[in-house]
Amino acid sequence: MLTFDDIIDSFSRRISNKTFIIDDNRTLNYQELESNGKNLAYYLHKKNIINGDRVALLAYNRIEFAEVLYATSKIGAIIVPINFRLSNDEIKKIIIHSKANFFIFDNSFYKVQEFLIQKNYFIKDKTLCVDDKAYKNIISNINKKNKIKIKSSNKGNYCSLMYTSGTTGKPKGVVRDYNGYYSLSSITAIELKIKRTDKALLVMPLCHANSFNFFYSYVFAEASIYIYSKKNFECKHFLNVIKKNKCSFTSLVPTHFIMLLDYLKNINKYNMINHKFNFMISSAPARLDVKKLILKFFKSANLFELYGSSESGWVTMLHPNEQFSNLNTVGKECIGSKAIKIMNEKLMEVPDGKIGELFASTPYNFSHYWRNKSKTKEAFFYDYVSVGDLAYRNKEGFIVLVDRKNNMIISGGENIYPSEVENIIGQHLFVKDVAVTGYPDKKWGEKVCAFVVLHKNKRISEVKLINWIKDRIASYKTPKIIFFIDDQDMPRNSTGKILHKDLKKKLVLKQI
Repeated sequence: MLTFDDIIDSFSRRISNKTFIIDDNRTLNYQELESNGKNLAYYLHKKNIINGDRVALLAYNRIEFAEVLYATSKIGAIIVPINFRLSNDEIKKIIIHSKANFFIFDNSFYKVQEFLIQKNYFIKDKTLCVDDKAYKNIISNINKKNKIKIKSSNKGNYCSLMYTSGTTGKPKGVVRDYNGYYSLSSITAIELKIKRTDKALLVMPLCHANSFNFFYSYVFAEASIYIYSKKNFECKHFLNVIKKNKCSFTSLVPTHFIMLLDYLKNINKYNMINHKFNFMISSAPARLDVKKLILKFFKSANLFELYGSSESGWVTMLHPNEQFSNLNTVGKECIGSKAIKIMNEKLMEVPDGKIGELFASTPYNFSHYWRNKSKTKEAFFYDYVSVGDLAYRNKEGFIVLVDRKNNMIISGGENIYPSEVENIIGQHLFVKDVAVTGYPDKKWGEKVCAFVVLHKNKRISEVKLINWIKDRIASYKTPKIIFFIDDQDMPRNSTGKILHKDLKKKLVLKQI
Protein backbone atom coordinates (compact mmCIF):
# COMPACT_ATOMS: atom_id res chain seq x y z
CA MET A 1 0.00 0.00 0.00
CA LEU A 2 1.30 3.40 -1.03
CA THR A 3 0.93 6.90 0.38
CA PHE A 4 -0.35 9.72 -1.83
CA ASP A 5 3.15 11.00 -2.65
CA ASP A 6 4.29 7.43 -3.41
CA ILE A 7 1.44 7.06 -5.93
CA ILE A 8 2.33 10.34 -7.69
CA ASP A 9 6.07 9.55 -7.69
CA SER A 10 5.37 6.16 -9.26
CA PHE A 11 3.25 7.65 -12.06
CA SER A 12 5.79 10.44 -12.56
CA ARG A 13 8.47 7.86 -13.33
CA ARG A 14 6.27 6.06 -15.86
CA ILE A 15 4.01 8.67 -17.49
CA SER A 16 5.49 11.99 -16.40
CA ASN A 17 3.88 14.16 -19.08
CA LYS A 18 0.27 13.02 -18.70
CA THR A 19 -1.92 15.98 -17.70
CA PHE A 20 -4.29 14.52 -15.14
CA ILE A 21 -5.53 17.39 -12.95
CA ILE A 22 -7.24 20.48 -14.36
CA ASP A 23 -9.14 23.41 -12.90
CA ASP A 24 -10.39 26.64 -14.45
CA ASN A 25 -6.93 28.25 -14.22
CA ARG A 26 -4.17 25.62 -14.28
CA THR A 27 -3.19 22.10 -15.29
CA LEU A 28 -0.81 19.61 -13.73
CA ASN A 29 0.94 16.55 -15.10
CA TYR A 30 2.53 13.93 -12.83
CA GLN A 31 6.04 15.36 -13.10
CA GLU A 32 4.82 18.88 -12.27
CA LEU A 33 2.88 17.71 -9.24
CA GLU A 34 5.87 15.74 -7.97
CA SER A 35 8.21 18.70 -8.43
CA ASN A 36 5.84 21.32 -7.02
CA GLY A 37 4.80 19.10 -4.13
CA LYS A 38 8.39 18.32 -3.16
CA ASN A 39 9.31 22.00 -3.19
CA LEU A 40 6.36 22.80 -0.95
CA ALA A 41 7.32 19.91 1.33
CA TYR A 42 10.87 21.30 1.61
CA TYR A 43 9.42 24.69 2.49
CA LEU A 44 7.16 23.27 5.23
CA HIS A 45 10.07 21.24 6.56
CA LYS A 46 12.15 24.43 6.82
CA LYS A 47 9.26 25.94 8.80
CA ASN A 48 9.68 23.05 11.28
CA ILE A 49 6.58 21.17 10.17
CA ILE A 50 7.27 17.51 10.91
CA ASN A 51 5.63 14.09 10.92
CA GLY A 52 2.25 14.29 12.70
CA ASP A 53 1.88 18.08 12.56
CA ARG A 54 -1.38 19.49 11.25
CA VAL A 55 -1.46 21.75 8.17
CA ALA A 56 -4.79 23.57 7.83
CA LEU A 57 -6.03 24.44 4.33
CA LEU A 58 -8.78 27.02 3.79
CA ALA A 59 -9.55 27.52 0.11
CA TYR A 60 -12.20 27.14 -2.53
CA ASN A 61 -11.84 24.18 -4.89
CA ARG A 62 -8.60 24.62 -6.80
CA ILE A 63 -5.65 22.66 -8.14
CA GLU A 64 -3.33 23.72 -5.29
CA PHE A 65 -5.19 21.22 -3.10
CA ALA A 66 -3.20 18.47 -4.87
CA GLU A 67 0.11 20.20 -4.15
CA VAL A 68 -0.70 20.66 -0.46
CA LEU A 69 -1.84 17.03 -0.14
CA TYR A 70 1.38 15.83 -1.80
CA ALA A 71 3.56 18.00 0.46
CA THR A 72 1.86 16.91 3.70
CA SER A 73 2.05 13.30 2.56
CA LYS A 74 5.76 13.60 1.76
CA ILE A 75 6.69 14.85 5.25
CA GLY A 76 4.09 12.83 7.15
CA ALA A 77 2.03 15.85 8.22
CA ILE A 78 -1.76 15.70 8.46
CA ILE A 79 -3.86 17.84 6.11
CA VAL A 80 -6.83 19.61 7.76
CA PRO A 81 -9.18 20.86 5.01
CA ILE A 82 -11.49 23.52 6.49
CA ASN A 83 -15.00 24.23 5.22
CA PHE A 84 -14.86 27.62 3.50
CA ARG A 85 -18.45 28.43 4.47
CA LEU A 86 -17.68 28.55 8.18
CA SER A 87 -17.61 31.78 10.16
CA ASN A 88 -14.40 33.16 11.66
CA ASP A 89 -15.45 31.86 15.05
CA GLU A 90 -16.13 28.35 13.69
CA ILE A 91 -12.79 28.32 11.86
CA LYS A 92 -11.07 29.48 15.04
CA LYS A 93 -12.60 26.56 16.96
CA ILE A 94 -11.27 24.06 14.38
CA ILE A 95 -7.81 25.66 14.45
CA ILE A 96 -7.77 25.41 18.25
CA HIS A 97 -9.18 21.89 18.39
CA SER A 98 -6.89 20.50 15.69
CA LYS A 99 -3.89 22.34 17.17
CA ALA A 100 -2.92 23.25 13.61
CA ASN A 101 0.78 24.09 13.17
CA PHE A 102 0.54 25.83 9.79
CA PHE A 103 -2.17 27.68 7.84
CA ILE A 104 -2.47 27.69 4.03
CA PHE A 105 -5.24 29.74 2.38
CA ASP A 106 -6.30 31.47 -0.82
CA ASN A 107 -6.77 35.21 -1.26
CA SER A 108 -10.51 35.03 -0.56
CA PHE A 109 -9.59 34.40 3.07
CA TYR A 110 -6.98 37.08 3.80
CA LYS A 111 -9.27 38.52 6.47
CA VAL A 112 -9.46 35.10 8.15
CA GLN A 113 -5.65 34.95 8.19
CA GLU A 114 -5.50 38.44 9.69
CA PHE A 115 -8.07 37.44 12.31
CA LEU A 116 -6.11 34.32 13.29
CA ILE A 117 -2.84 36.27 13.53
CA GLN A 118 -4.50 39.05 15.52
CA LYS A 119 -5.86 36.45 17.98
CA ASN A 120 -2.36 34.89 18.24
CA TYR A 121 -3.35 31.51 16.80
CA PHE A 122 -0.59 31.84 14.20
CA ILE A 123 2.40 34.03 13.53
CA LYS A 124 2.58 35.33 9.97
CA ASP A 125 5.61 33.13 9.28
CA LYS A 126 3.41 30.05 9.77
CA THR A 127 0.87 31.09 7.12
CA LEU A 128 1.02 30.95 3.32
CA CYS A 129 -1.32 32.26 0.61
CA VAL A 130 -1.43 30.14 -2.55
CA ASP A 131 -2.20 33.23 -4.64
CA ASP A 132 0.89 35.15 -3.54
CA LYS A 133 4.10 35.35 -5.55
CA ALA A 134 5.88 33.71 -2.60
CA TYR A 135 3.88 30.49 -3.14
CA LYS A 136 4.69 30.45 -6.85
CA ASN A 137 8.40 30.91 -6.04
CA ILE A 138 8.24 28.09 -3.50
CA ILE A 139 6.70 25.50 -5.83
CA SER A 140 8.88 26.51 -8.79
CA ASN A 141 11.97 26.37 -6.55
CA ILE A 142 13.44 29.53 -8.07
CA ASN A 143 16.13 29.78 -5.39
CA LYS A 144 17.35 26.18 -5.98
CA LYS A 145 18.73 26.09 -2.42
CA ASN A 146 16.51 23.50 -0.78
CA LYS A 147 18.59 20.37 -0.30
CA ILE A 148 16.92 19.01 2.88
CA LYS A 149 16.42 15.28 2.83
CA ILE A 150 12.82 14.54 3.67
CA LYS A 151 11.78 11.26 5.20
CA SER A 152 8.67 10.11 3.35
CA SER A 153 5.51 9.32 5.25
CA ASN A 154 4.48 5.69 5.65
CA LYS A 155 1.22 3.91 5.04
CA GLY A 156 0.33 3.76 8.75
CA ASN A 157 0.60 7.54 9.14
CA TYR A 158 -2.51 9.62 9.55
CA CYS A 159 -3.32 11.36 6.26
CA SER A 160 -6.24 13.65 7.00
CA LEU A 161 -8.19 15.28 9.78
CA MET A 162 -11.60 16.23 8.38
CA TYR A 163 -14.33 17.82 10.42
CA THR A 164 -17.86 16.48 10.00
CA SER A 165 -20.54 18.75 8.59
CA GLY A 166 -22.29 18.91 11.95
CA THR A 167 -25.80 18.63 10.45
CA THR A 168 -27.19 17.32 13.75
CA GLY A 169 -24.62 18.48 16.30
CA LYS A 170 -21.12 19.79 16.95
CA PRO A 171 -18.56 18.94 14.21
CA LYS A 172 -16.07 16.20 15.10
CA GLY A 173 -12.56 15.67 13.71
CA VAL A 174 -12.40 12.42 11.72
CA VAL A 175 -8.91 10.90 11.40
CA ARG A 176 -8.04 8.47 8.58
CA ASP A 177 -4.69 6.93 7.61
CA TYR A 178 -3.13 6.07 4.25
CA ASN A 179 -4.05 2.41 4.55
CA GLY A 180 -7.68 3.48 4.71
CA TYR A 181 -7.48 5.74 1.65
CA TYR A 182 -5.65 3.06 -0.34
CA SER A 183 -8.36 0.50 0.47
CA LEU A 184 -11.16 2.97 -0.24
CA SER A 185 -9.59 3.90 -3.58
CA SER A 186 -9.20 0.25 -4.59
CA ILE A 187 -12.84 -0.54 -3.84
CA THR A 188 -14.10 2.64 -5.55
CA ALA A 189 -12.16 1.74 -8.69
CA ILE A 190 -13.78 -1.70 -8.72
CA GLU A 191 -17.33 -0.55 -7.88
CA LEU A 192 -17.30 2.17 -10.56
CA LYS A 193 -15.08 0.28 -13.02
CA ILE A 194 -12.80 3.31 -13.32
CA LYS A 195 -10.61 3.29 -16.43
CA ARG A 196 -7.40 5.22 -17.08
CA THR A 197 -9.23 7.19 -19.76
CA ASP A 198 -11.96 8.36 -17.37
CA LYS A 199 -12.21 11.92 -16.09
CA ALA A 200 -14.04 12.86 -12.89
CA LEU A 201 -15.61 16.29 -12.47
CA LEU A 202 -15.35 17.14 -8.77
CA VAL A 203 -18.01 19.69 -7.87
CA MET A 204 -18.48 19.19 -4.16
CA PRO A 205 -15.97 20.96 -1.89
CA LEU A 206 -12.63 19.19 -1.45
CA CYS A 207 -12.89 20.02 2.23
CA HIS A 208 -15.65 17.40 2.34
CA ALA A 209 -15.03 13.66 2.48
CA ASN A 210 -17.03 12.98 -0.69
CA SER A 211 -14.83 14.93 -3.11
CA PHE A 212 -11.67 14.16 -1.12
CA ASN A 213 -12.39 10.42 -1.43
CA PHE A 214 -13.19 10.57 -5.14
CA PHE A 215 -10.10 12.71 -5.76
CA TYR A 216 -7.91 10.10 -4.11
CA SER A 217 -9.69 7.23 -5.92
CA TYR A 218 -9.35 8.68 -9.42
CA VAL A 219 -5.68 9.54 -8.81
CA PHE A 220 -5.13 5.99 -7.57
CA ALA A 221 -6.70 4.56 -10.77
CA GLU A 222 -4.49 6.73 -13.04
CA ALA A 223 -7.61 8.53 -14.29
CA SER A 224 -7.98 12.30 -14.69
CA ILE A 225 -9.73 14.96 -12.62
CA TYR A 226 -11.36 18.29 -13.42
CA ILE A 227 -11.73 20.37 -10.25
CA TYR A 228 -14.82 22.58 -10.44
CA SER A 229 -13.37 25.91 -9.31
CA LYS A 230 -16.34 28.26 -9.33
CA LYS A 231 -17.39 29.44 -5.90
CA ASN A 232 -21.03 28.61 -6.62
CA PHE A 233 -22.70 25.90 -8.67
CA GLU A 234 -23.74 27.25 -12.07
CA CYS A 235 -25.77 24.85 -14.20
CA LYS A 236 -24.75 26.20 -17.61
CA HIS A 237 -21.06 26.25 -16.71
CA PHE A 238 -21.29 22.77 -15.17
CA LEU A 239 -22.81 21.27 -18.32
CA ASN A 240 -20.32 23.06 -20.56
CA VAL A 241 -17.37 21.70 -18.53
CA ILE A 242 -18.70 18.15 -18.93
CA LYS A 243 -19.19 18.50 -22.68
CA LYS A 244 -15.95 20.36 -23.42
CA ASN A 245 -13.74 18.07 -21.31
CA LYS A 246 -15.60 14.81 -21.97
CA CYS A 247 -15.96 14.18 -18.25
CA SER A 248 -17.29 10.71 -17.48
CA PHE A 249 -18.28 11.02 -13.81
CA THR A 250 -19.50 13.44 -11.20
CA SER A 251 -20.89 13.13 -7.69
CA LEU A 252 -23.68 15.54 -6.75
CA VAL A 253 -26.09 15.97 -3.86
CA PRO A 254 -29.87 16.04 -4.54
CA THR A 255 -29.85 19.85 -4.30
CA HIS A 256 -27.53 20.04 -7.34
CA PHE A 257 -29.84 17.75 -9.31
CA ILE A 258 -32.89 19.85 -8.36
CA MET A 259 -31.08 22.97 -9.62
CA LEU A 260 -30.05 21.22 -12.84
CA LEU A 261 -33.54 19.92 -13.55
CA ASP A 262 -35.06 23.34 -12.86
CA TYR A 263 -32.57 24.90 -15.30
CA LEU A 264 -33.18 22.30 -18.03
CA LYS A 265 -36.96 22.54 -17.71
CA ASN A 266 -36.77 26.31 -18.12
CA ILE A 267 -34.70 26.10 -21.30
CA ASN A 268 -36.61 22.98 -22.41
CA LYS A 269 -33.55 20.99 -23.46
CA TYR A 270 -32.89 17.26 -23.27
CA ASN A 271 -29.78 15.14 -23.79
CA MET A 272 -27.38 17.94 -22.88
CA ILE A 273 -24.70 15.27 -22.43
CA ASN A 274 -24.40 12.94 -25.42
CA HIS A 275 -21.43 10.81 -24.38
CA LYS A 276 -21.59 8.02 -21.78
CA PHE A 277 -21.66 9.56 -18.34
CA ASN A 278 -22.03 8.39 -14.73
CA PHE A 279 -23.98 10.46 -12.21
CA MET A 280 -23.53 9.67 -8.53
CA ILE A 281 -26.16 10.70 -5.99
CA SER A 282 -24.47 11.10 -2.64
CA SER A 283 -24.53 12.70 0.81
CA ALA A 284 -28.35 12.61 1.04
CA PRO A 285 -31.09 10.37 -0.42
CA ALA A 286 -32.73 11.60 -3.64
CA ARG A 287 -36.49 11.62 -4.10
CA LEU A 288 -37.95 9.20 -6.64
CA ASP A 289 -39.31 12.02 -8.83
CA VAL A 290 -35.81 13.54 -9.01
CA LYS A 291 -34.25 10.22 -10.10
CA LYS A 292 -36.82 9.74 -12.86
CA LEU A 293 -36.27 13.25 -14.20
CA ILE A 294 -32.48 12.86 -14.22
CA LEU A 295 -32.75 9.86 -16.52
CA LYS A 296 -35.41 11.60 -18.61
CA PHE A 297 -33.20 14.62 -19.28
CA PHE A 298 -29.92 12.69 -19.58
CA LYS A 299 -30.64 9.69 -21.81
CA SER A 300 -27.00 8.58 -22.03
CA ALA A 301 -26.35 8.77 -18.29
CA ASN A 302 -26.02 5.99 -15.75
CA LEU A 303 -27.24 6.68 -12.25
CA PHE A 304 -25.43 5.45 -9.15
CA GLU A 305 -26.30 6.16 -5.56
CA LEU A 306 -24.17 5.67 -2.49
CA TYR A 307 -24.58 5.90 1.22
CA GLY A 308 -21.57 6.65 3.35
CA SER A 309 -20.11 8.87 6.01
CA SER A 310 -16.91 10.71 6.83
CA GLU A 311 -16.23 7.98 9.38
CA SER A 312 -16.92 4.83 7.34
CA GLY A 313 -16.35 6.06 3.80
CA TRP A 314 -18.58 4.29 1.26
CA VAL A 315 -20.96 1.89 3.00
CA THR A 316 -23.46 0.87 0.30
CA MET A 317 -23.72 1.34 -3.46
CA LEU A 318 -26.82 1.18 -5.66
CA HIS A 319 -25.89 0.51 -9.29
CA PRO A 320 -27.69 1.72 -12.45
CA ASN A 321 -29.36 -1.63 -13.17
CA GLU A 322 -30.78 -1.67 -9.63
CA GLN A 323 -32.27 1.83 -9.51
CA PHE A 324 -35.91 1.12 -10.31
CA SER A 325 -36.12 -2.49 -9.22
CA ASN A 326 -35.02 -1.44 -5.75
CA LEU A 327 -36.69 1.92 -5.25
CA ASN A 328 -36.06 3.86 -2.05
CA THR A 329 -32.99 1.76 -1.19
CA VAL A 330 -29.32 2.78 -1.12
CA GLY A 331 -28.08 -0.59 -2.35
CA LYS A 332 -26.08 -3.30 -0.64
CA GLU A 333 -22.71 -3.29 1.10
CA CYS A 334 -19.73 -2.25 -1.01
CA ILE A 335 -17.39 -5.12 -1.83
CA GLY A 336 -14.80 -5.91 0.81
CA SER A 337 -17.07 -4.80 3.66
CA LYS A 338 -18.67 -6.91 6.36
CA ALA A 339 -22.44 -7.32 6.48
CA ILE A 340 -24.17 -4.24 7.86
CA LYS A 341 -25.67 -4.65 11.32
CA ILE A 342 -29.05 -3.06 12.10
CA MET A 343 -29.21 -2.81 15.89
CA ASN A 344 -31.67 -1.78 18.57
CA GLU A 345 -30.88 0.36 21.62
CA LYS A 346 -29.54 -2.72 23.44
CA LEU A 347 -27.08 -3.31 20.57
CA MET A 348 -28.89 -6.46 19.48
CA GLU A 349 -29.51 -7.09 15.78
CA VAL A 350 -33.11 -6.65 14.69
CA PRO A 351 -34.93 -8.80 12.08
CA ASP A 352 -35.02 -7.75 8.44
CA GLY A 353 -37.72 -5.18 7.84
CA LYS A 354 -37.40 -3.62 11.29
CA ILE A 355 -35.85 -0.18 11.79
CA GLY A 356 -32.71 0.14 13.86
CA GLU A 357 -29.39 1.97 14.00
CA LEU A 358 -27.01 1.18 11.14
CA PHE A 359 -23.50 -0.06 11.97
CA ALA A 360 -20.92 -0.56 9.20
CA SER A 361 -17.58 -2.35 9.14
CA THR A 362 -15.52 -1.28 6.14
CA PRO A 363 -11.80 -1.86 5.47
CA TYR A 364 -11.35 1.92 5.57
CA ASN A 365 -13.22 2.83 8.76
CA PHE A 366 -11.77 5.93 10.39
CA SER A 367 -9.21 5.63 13.15
CA HIS A 368 -10.73 7.91 15.79
CA TYR A 369 -12.21 11.31 16.51
CA TRP A 370 -9.44 13.80 17.13
CA ARG A 371 -9.07 14.55 20.85
CA ASN A 372 -12.47 13.03 21.64
CA LYS A 373 -12.22 9.62 23.31
CA SER A 374 -15.82 9.55 24.51
CA LYS A 375 -17.31 10.13 21.04
CA THR A 376 -14.87 7.61 19.54
CA LYS A 377 -15.99 4.99 22.04
CA GLU A 378 -19.63 5.86 21.36
CA ALA A 379 -19.17 5.44 17.58
CA PHE A 380 -17.54 1.99 17.65
CA PHE A 381 -19.07 -1.40 18.36
CA TYR A 382 -16.04 -3.70 18.05
CA ASP A 383 -14.94 -3.03 14.43
CA TYR A 384 -18.32 -1.58 13.47
CA VAL A 385 -19.07 2.16 13.30
CA SER A 386 -22.31 4.10 13.62
CA VAL A 387 -22.96 7.76 12.87
CA GLY A 388 -26.53 7.65 14.12
CA ASP A 389 -28.38 6.74 10.92
CA LEU A 390 -31.59 4.70 11.09
CA ALA A 391 -32.27 2.05 8.46
CA TYR A 392 -33.67 -1.41 7.78
CA ARG A 393 -32.76 -4.29 5.47
CA ASN A 394 -35.53 -5.41 3.13
CA LYS A 395 -36.23 -9.02 2.17
CA GLU A 396 -33.97 -8.75 -0.91
CA GLY A 397 -31.06 -7.65 1.28
CA PHE A 398 -31.06 -4.00 0.16
CA ILE A 399 -30.60 -1.26 2.75
CA VAL A 400 -33.36 1.31 3.16
CA LEU A 401 -32.11 4.48 4.82
CA VAL A 402 -34.82 5.96 7.04
CA ASP A 403 -33.33 9.08 8.62
CA ARG A 404 -30.82 10.45 11.09
CA LYS A 405 -31.59 9.35 14.64
CA ASN A 406 -31.34 12.97 15.77
CA ASN A 407 -33.83 14.09 13.09
CA MET A 408 -36.57 11.70 14.21
CA ILE A 409 -39.81 13.35 15.38
CA ILE A 410 -41.70 11.81 18.30
CA SER A 411 -45.33 12.95 18.35
CA GLY A 412 -47.78 11.39 20.79
CA GLY A 413 -45.41 8.47 21.26
CA GLU A 414 -45.22 7.74 17.51
CA ASN A 415 -41.88 7.78 15.66
CA ILE A 416 -42.02 9.92 12.53
CA TYR A 417 -39.16 9.99 10.04
CA PRO A 418 -38.81 13.35 8.22
CA SER A 419 -37.43 11.78 5.03
CA GLU A 420 -40.64 9.75 4.57
CA VAL A 421 -42.79 12.88 4.83
CA GLU A 422 -40.38 14.83 2.60
CA ASN A 423 -40.66 12.17 -0.11
CA ILE A 424 -44.46 12.53 -0.13
CA ILE A 425 -44.48 16.34 -0.21
CA GLY A 426 -41.78 16.35 -2.89
CA GLN A 427 -44.14 14.55 -5.27
CA HIS A 428 -46.37 17.62 -5.54
CA LEU A 429 -45.75 19.27 -8.91
CA PHE A 430 -45.46 22.73 -7.35
CA VAL A 431 -42.81 21.71 -4.80
CA LYS A 432 -39.17 22.32 -5.66
CA ASP A 433 -37.66 21.39 -2.29
CA VAL A 434 -38.81 20.50 1.20
CA ALA A 435 -37.52 19.87 4.70
CA VAL A 436 -39.49 18.44 7.60
CA THR A 437 -38.72 18.83 11.28
CA GLY A 438 -40.40 18.71 14.69
CA TYR A 439 -42.26 21.69 16.16
CA PRO A 440 -42.36 21.85 20.00
CA ASP A 441 -45.84 21.11 21.33
CA LYS A 442 -47.00 20.90 24.96
CA LYS A 443 -49.61 18.21 24.32
CA TRP A 444 -47.93 15.95 21.76
CA GLY A 445 -44.28 16.65 22.49
CA GLU A 446 -43.68 17.57 18.87
CA LYS A 447 -45.80 18.42 15.85
CA VAL A 448 -44.70 17.85 12.28
CA CYS A 449 -43.62 21.03 10.52
CA ALA A 450 -42.61 21.44 6.86
CA PHE A 451 -40.50 24.11 5.17
CA VAL A 452 -41.41 24.21 1.48
CA VAL A 453 -39.76 25.89 -1.51
CA LEU A 454 -42.11 26.23 -4.48
CA HIS A 455 -41.16 26.28 -8.15
CA LYS A 456 -40.99 29.71 -9.73
CA ASN A 457 -44.43 31.24 -10.43
CA LYS A 458 -46.26 28.44 -8.57
CA ARG A 459 -48.62 29.17 -5.67
CA ILE A 460 -50.60 26.96 -3.30
CA SER A 461 -52.10 27.70 0.09
CA GLU A 462 -51.00 25.98 3.29
CA VAL A 463 -54.47 24.44 3.74
CA LYS A 464 -54.60 23.03 0.20
CA LEU A 465 -51.14 21.49 0.47
CA ILE A 466 -51.89 19.95 3.87
CA ASN A 467 -55.12 18.44 2.50
CA TRP A 468 -53.21 17.05 -0.50
CA ILE A 469 -50.67 15.44 1.87
CA LYS A 470 -53.44 13.96 4.10
CA ASP A 471 -54.64 11.79 1.21
CA ARG A 472 -51.19 10.21 0.86
CA ILE A 473 -49.84 9.64 4.37
CA ALA A 474 -51.06 8.84 7.88
CA SER A 475 -52.71 11.75 9.67
CA TYR A 476 -50.19 11.78 12.53
CA LYS A 477 -47.37 12.16 9.96
CA THR A 478 -49.08 15.01 8.13
CA PRO A 479 -47.55 18.45 8.80
CA LYS A 480 -49.66 20.60 11.10
CA ILE A 481 -47.91 23.74 9.92
CA ILE A 482 -46.16 24.64 6.65
CA PHE A 483 -43.80 27.55 6.11
CA PHE A 484 -43.25 28.65 2.51
CA ILE A 485 -39.69 29.96 2.17
CA ASP A 486 -37.38 31.11 -0.62
CA ASP A 487 -34.71 28.76 -1.93
CA GLN A 488 -31.88 30.84 -0.45
CA ASP A 489 -33.49 30.65 3.01
CA MET A 490 -33.21 26.87 3.21
CA PRO A 491 -30.18 26.33 5.49
CA ARG A 492 -27.55 24.03 4.00
CA ASN A 493 -24.00 22.96 4.70
CA SER A 494 -21.15 23.15 2.17
CA THR A 495 -22.29 20.00 0.36
CA GLY A 496 -25.93 21.05 0.03
CA LYS A 497 -27.31 18.97 2.89
CA ILE A 498 -30.24 20.64 4.58
CA LEU A 499 -29.46 21.60 8.17
CA HIS A 500 -32.48 20.37 10.10
CA LYS A 501 -30.93 21.57 13.35
CA ASP A 502 -30.98 25.16 12.03
CA LEU A 503 -34.65 24.84 11.09
CA LYS A 504 -35.39 23.60 14.60
CA LYS A 505 -33.57 26.60 16.04
CA LYS A 506 -35.71 28.92 13.91
CA LEU A 507 -38.85 27.31 15.27
CA VAL A 508 -37.74 27.37 18.89
CA LEU A 509 -36.56 30.97 18.67
CA LYS A 510 -39.62 31.98 16.59
CA GLN A 511 -37.41 33.54 13.93
CA ILE A 512 -39.58 32.54 10.98
